Amino acid sequence: MDYVGEITAIKAQKNNQGRCSIFLDGEFFIGVDAELIYKFNLEKGHKLSEDLLDHIIDQEDFIKAKEAAFKLLSYRQRSRREIEDRLAKKGFDFGVIEGVLKVLDRLNYIDDRKFARAWIRDRITKGFGPWRIKGDLRNKGVAKKIIEEELASEYDFGLEYDLALKYAKKKEGRYLGLDDIERRYKLSGVLKRKGFSFEVINNVLDDLLKN
Repeated sequence: MDYVGEITAIKAQKNNQGRCSIFLDGEFFIGVDAELIYKFNLEKGHKLSEDLLDHIIDQEDFIKAKEAAFKLLSYRQRSRREIEDRLAKKGFDFGVIEGVLKVLDRLNYIDDRKFARAWIRDRITKGFGPWRIKGDLRNKGVAKKIIEEELASEYDFGLEYDLALKYAKKKEGRYLGLDDIERRYKLSGVLKRKGFSFEVINNVLDDLLKN
């Protein structure tokens, strides 16, 4: 078995009591989460093998990835895909990310259906149309079936019409100097970018511009 060196000291880090510094042969070698000192029974005088070091580094990455995931979830709910992508961007490998997702599953911290429902309700309060919401959720990796079911339970034609009409009234003042065709074209673009359907847009503009 190949050895990296002998552990000559293990010290708690001054600026972070949750981490420890490991010294090999009198020199600082690596900083790790304090939990790993106990998990791997690391003590002064033990020889650190390359295999054990690999396990420690893997577990260190897992702990860091788990903490990063918890931090993401502390701000708001996330989709599974969103957490996976964010951890990948931080440089964690596939195996570590999968391990973290399993932990989050056991704790019921990720649920794409609950995430979609909360996202839809939040975006409704901000006046977004269903097509914009659907696109956002697709980009976050939520399954099409879940998106459609949750949208159907939270959004109907009447609500979409009311939100679109309110938004159109808010924006129509900037186009009062234009002729009817140009006004309709401009307001249609505004409502489309907000995520409303063509059917609702046409109904709203028919009613708003009929006078």
